[in-house]
Amino acid sequence: MLRGSKAFITRTLRCRDSFSFCRRKTSTAGSFVSVLNKGRVSVPSLSAEFPFLWLRDSCQCASCVHPSTRQKLHKSSDIHPQIKPLRLMDKPDGLQIDWEPFDGRPEHASFYPSDFLRRHASPANLLQFHKEVPAQRWTSKHFANRSGPEELSFEYPVLLRDPQALHTAYTDLAKYGLVFIRNMPTERVADADCELRSFAQKFGMLRNTFYGETWDVKNIKNSKNIAYTNLDLGLHMDLLYFVEPPRYQILHCLRNKVDGGHSLFVDGLNAALELYESSPEEFFCLADTNVAFHYINDGHHLQCLHPTFVLDGKTGNQSPMSVVRDGKPYKISAINYSPPFQAPLPLDTPPSFYSALATYSDILNKASNRFTYLLREGEAVIFDNRRVLHGRTSFSDRGDSLNRDGETSRWLKGCYLEEDAVLDKRRVLAGNLLTGA
Repeated sequence: MLRGSKAFITRTLRCRDSFSFCRRKTSTAGSFVSVLNKGRVSVPSLSAEFPFLWLRDSCQCASCVHPSTRQKLHKSSDIHPQIKPLRLMDKPDGLQIDWEPFDGRPEHASFYPSDFLRRHASPANLLQFHKEVPAQRWTSKHFANRSGPEELSFEYPVLLRDPQALHTAYTDLAKYGLVFIRNMPTERVADADCELRSFAQKFGMLRNTFYGETWDVKNIKNSKNIAYTNLDLGLHMDLLYFVEPPRYQILHCLRNKVDGGHSLFVDGLNAALELYESSPEEFFCLADTNVAFHYINDGHHLQCLHPTFVLDGKTGNQSPMSVVRDGKPYKISAINYSPPFQAPLPLDTPPSFYSALATYSDILNKASNRFTYLLREGEAVIFDNRRVLHGRTSFSDRGDSLNRDGETSRWLKGCYLEEDAVLDKRRVLAGNLLTGA
């Protein structure tokens, strides 16, 4: 039995990519696995230490994880805080630990495949296992010397038949927050059977809002939303008055017979990092100060508070896309910027917030950060609504506001997608392509 540092235990030695074991004292140097005195198993080849509590709680045996549902069968709080290994034993492809009995509970045997330990050895390994795609910042230079965004464009028929092309579209959306689709049919326009609905259900899952599952952006007299006019629409994000604003949005151009009406896109993440690099004090002021957003109109009363920058420190990974505060790296997981739907700020808003927001606004509106593109009939754009700001220049009809079919001369059909459904489909598709399934 293990009793502090004097115990003799079974130890591992590095043998290529497998685990091999021999018996020796805990003080032996250079071994593959060593048991530390402070409740951890160290794996030097993985540069990782696994706490006893974590190992016992993460047991994957059939009595701890149901074989078919893959759901955990015990609570983390069930694990005795003083749990200790009784034996560590060699297996061809992993590590087995027999645990000491506690409080009348019998010994328990756990097996940890080498791939399982490697996966959890670092946040970077775990992100790779979950097929996370690191974001890449962009400016207008990304589209320089191009007549259109070909690098991020996909032919609609190809997306429908080619899983690799679809995976590339998912990957580019994760990287840049922006992809375009060409030659998407425009004949079916009814909400119930439009092409947008069909594609959205293949790409992710429609998110229903008070606008419906799909909705139309047209020039409407006495509109309740500025988007349904022909006016200039400044950079913004949608539905920030929701507690959980939608992550992804698709706009499909059905009709475009107007002068003007160019779509505007800005990488809000790039602008946020530019602010962090030039003025970290202003950056963190915007991250720490809540902004009120609301929609009180047309029979609805929605409101919510969000900081301009949402920081996530869970990954623990530092990268060129991270910001560092008090020595800890943070990921910018979401941005909240939507002047048309901003409510009066809280009374305790610090004066420094106003100047910090002005600096961020100036960065967003720099010509070098803005990509302008005229969506043509049959083109669609998918963008990350929590990262990429969008807008539109004003437009005017070339003649009659209705075309020969009696339809409005500028017509976009849009929808929102559930974030988790898009991530789920991307990960499953990536796994299938990797295994040839």
